Amino acid sequence: MPSKKPVNVIALTSSNLERNLTLRLRVLLMLPFLSANGYEVEIIQLESSRKKRVEQLGKLPHADLIWIHRHIFSWRELQKLKRLRAKRVFDHDDPVGFSSSNFANLAPKKWLRYQLTVRSSSAVIAASPGLVKLANPKKGNVYHIPLCAEPNQYSLKTNPRLENETFRLLWIGGHSTFKYLEYCVPMLEAIGKAIDNIELIVVGHSKLTLESLKVVNIQWSPEQEREQFTRCHVGLVPTTNDRWTRAKATLKPLQYMASGLPLIAPPVGVLVDFADNGKNGLLATNAQEWVAAIEKLKNNESLRITMGENGINYVKAHHSVEVLAPKVLQVFESVLKRTA
Repeated sequence: MPSKKPVNVIALTSSNLERNLTLRLRVLLMLPFLSANGYEVEIIQLESSRKKRVEQLGKLPHADLIWIHRHIFSWRELQKLKRLRAKRVFDHDDPVGFSSSNFANLAPKKWLRYQLTVRSSSAVIAASPGLVKLANPKKGNVYHIPLCAEPNQYSLKTNPRLENETFRLLWIGGHSTFKYLEYCVPMLEAIGKAIDNIELIVVGHSKLTLESLKVVNIQWSPEQEREQFTRCHVGLVPTTNDRWTRAKATLKPLQYMASGLPLIAPPVGVLVDFADNGKNGLLATNAQEWVAAIEKLKNNESLRITMGENGINYVKAHHSVEVLAPKVLQVFESVLKRTA
């Protein structure tokens, strides 16, 4: 039987090709599997200037499929893409039609471009159930493919706590997520007042100071991140509850879980799925619930270890390249109507 003709794919992104993490997790890691199945992918970084971008889109080479990573296009830009007569797949892990900081997360111009991009796509890949909902799954062309966490890059083992060892809570994040840690200061102060022999490790680019809870601030680096994953006992995922956080696919909880750390988080968006009804972590809304969750894991080492092991298995089962790359291929095959 003759082999299938190779499929030419252009992956378009406005992200830096060498440094962007989500580009790596959503696109680059999928390439070996796609290549082995007859897909030749060329990645093109979009111009930052709208004028230059329109010109760039008008000069794109022939492709059977255009794979759009996160970027949302204007009507004029989409007209340039339509001339290629290629199927388009829009792939996103953030609610890019919203703002993460504006009042009520509203950004009308972004929302319009998001709607135009989604509606003109042959298929939409969404990294969270919230994003699936935003993309209107009633059309039947919206596929939920979770965020890849590269579990093999982490320890995939739990860290037993020694007798009388300080119970270490871990938060890791950047400038954009530090506001969520600050939002949860009342909960953290309550934890410090209620529980002894405990400290919070903050790994990032900003410093946190609390009155009742000891905080160790550490400048982020890949080495420090790896070290704290292996020496801490619980991963904290504080966040607000808004349009952005309810739809966003977030990586840090998956990194905690792949490192054998149970997570504690509010019941918002994908965090509900990650906690998995108390199997991998605990959900907490107010100060009293945060204190109770920390006490439960601090006082029951067996439960903490079991949750950590469950989390490792969860990440391997749902967020590995081996699981996700075939799903991406399945979407592409469906769009192109290719059969064996």
